[in-house]
Amino acid sequence: MTWWIRARRLPLILLVTAGFWAVALLAGNISLPLPQLGGATSANVPLVLFAPLAPAIALNTGYGTPAPIEATAVRRTAAFDTLLAVAVVLATAAVTAGTFAAGWTGGADDASAGTAARNLACYTGLALVGRATLGNHASTVVPTVLALAVSVFGYGPEQTAHWWAWPAADPSDALSWAGSAALLVIGLHQTAQGDRPHRR
Repeated sequence: MTWWIRARRLPLILLVTAGFWAVALLAGNISLPLPQLGGATSANVPLVLFAPLAPAIALNTGYGTPAPIEATAVRRTAAFDTLLAVAVVLATAAVTAGTFAAGWTGGADDASAGTAARNLACYTGLALVGRATLGNHASTVVPTVLALAVSVFGYGPEQTAHWWAWPAADPSDALSWAGSAALLVIGLHQTAQGDRPHRR
């Protein structure tokens, strides 16, 4: 377990995730005015569209390139990797919900907190899928490209998000939650498959 913690850079992941929580809870309502090419001339893009990239990227960077020892390890490292991703997402949901229930925030609201948790699930799932299909180096690019595409092309007239722009969707949008959850489940499943023996 000690070897896994060092290999996965767990302290760094925890630090980045805690920083993300602070940004989401203290500055979640901050938005950035950006020009748009998706129908609107400009849009106020919320910070919570970009902030969840940090823990998602840190998580996949911590996974890194599997060392040869992992193929012969007695403990199931892919299972630990899967549980780590689940823990980061669930902890984020619990922290944001609990903080708002206690009334301890001053720079965000329930909507931005929910959006931050949903987007973290979306980006983490995308990064895990990218890691399984494109390799470790490309895994962090996939969610970043989505965030940039949504920030520039994702808004239509009256600053309403297009149906595919899940990270920019309203917190009440069921499709964005279902799609983000599906991406996370697929990514977790592919990560867990790393413990299964490969057929020759």
